[in-house]
Amino acid sequence: MTIDATVIEVYNNRLLVRNLSNQQEILVHFRNALRFTPGDTVRIIFNGRMTFSIPPQIVASSIQSIRHPSTPPPPTSSELRGTVIQRSRNSLLVHEIGTNNQFIVEYQNSYRFFVGQRISIQYETIFLNVPPDRSRIIATNINPLR
Repeated sequence: MTIDATVIEVYNNRLLVRNLSNQQEILVHFRNALRFTPGDTVRIIFNGRMTFSIPPQIVASSIQSIRHPSTPPPPTSSELRGTVIQRSRNSLLVHEIGTNNQFIVEYQNSYRFFVGQRISIQYETIFLNVPPDRSRIIATNINPLR
């Protein structure tokens, strides 16, 4: 995912930024944070996972300076693969394959899936809890794995 933002504060290995699209403040963990200064406009690339904390936190894979605020790019989708452990009317409880993480996946057509089924979930953002058990995903699409 990509966020265009204005740097508010700079710390060692972190930035406090304001998202240009919704004015939300976000704490961004990034090892080269000290190369930015308050007032810089930046483009942040991250994996789509965001904590529920105040302010929410993300880990950036890269941050680039941009000269002028721009229209945010269209959202990109990320993928998570897991096994359905519980199903309700509009959500699934999913165990991520290869980890101990469980996610509540909000999806309008969750009735199409069954307990024990392996699925691929496309999403734009994960809202992580701390500790990370039962974090929430709003799915854009879900497909069975073969």
